[in-house]
Amino acid sequence: MRNRSKNDFSLESGKLEHIELDPVFPVSESRYDVRGEEPEVEPHIHDQLELGYCYDGGGVFLIGGKVFPFRAGDAVVINTREVHLAKGNPGEITRWGWINLDLLRLLADIPESYGGSVKLSRYCGAAFRNVIDGETHPEIPACIRRILAERAEKKVHCRPMIRSLVWRLLLLLDRYYPAEGGDVAPEKAPGDYHEVERLVPALNHIAGNFQNPIPVTLLARLCFMSEANFRRCFRRAMGCAAKPYILKVRLHAAAAMLRGSEQSILDIARLCGYNNISNFNRQFRDTYRCSPREFR
Repeated sequence: MRNRSKNDFSLESGKLEHIELDPVFPVSESRYDVRGEEPEVEPHIHDQLELGYCYDGGGVFLIGGKVFPFRAGDAVVINTREVHLAKGNPGEITRWGWINLDLLRLLADIPESYGGSVKLSRYCGAAFRNVIDGETHPEIPACIRRILAERAEKKVHCRPMIRSLVWRLLLLLDRYYPAEGGDVAPEKAPGDYHEVERLVPALNHIAGNFQNPIPVTLLARLCFMSEANFRRCFRRAMGCAAKPYILKVRLHAAAAMLRGSEQSILDIARLCGYNNISNFNRQFRDTYRCSPREFR
């Protein structure tokens, strides 16, 4: 995620965000930003692979039709196919490092026998967990953090070092996130970005207002669609209906706050749009197979 330059186009224009990279060494400069709870950018998509590392704070990441909690020490891998947006926990500041790269050009000399790991299509879709938990697989966030540092510090041999680190990253992803299977519940894969971009106003509204009631009729109006057409478009583009998606955002935001804050469970339930603690506990258990207290 980054600030747009004069060469970028918003999703409303039907364009990807274009990132200029050096053809000799196609890796962007490392970028670092500090943000509050409100997203400073709209849901967007890049034309280069994006890697990120969370240094501080916590919140929720919306990537295609998926929702992931994140906290300090986690990393994120985002393909060129998935629209994404990050939102910090209420009252929290998040600090991220970001870098973009052209994977195929950077690793063009990788032996063919290992070429399966450089297929970008592997790093997206319903079965791929874009946010990597720093406690479960610490090697992956550590690798991304080192890539950021090497690019920023520009020490001797930094370019071959970054190439070797990116290759290590892909091997680690291949080890822990194989092409087939995965521990994410199967669901229809999101549609391409041309469909998702029509939903940008709705996705923005959900990300900024999930603590409040969100009628589907309002989301349809924001996207200038009839309700019936909006429901069809949302399911086709995001892989699920609007209401389950909103529920997913709320519950994963709650999980992020349970992991990264000292607020009471009652306060977290309220901040995530629940006025009934029993309802919150039941839905949380249905999703995470444990109570909020056990999860914490």
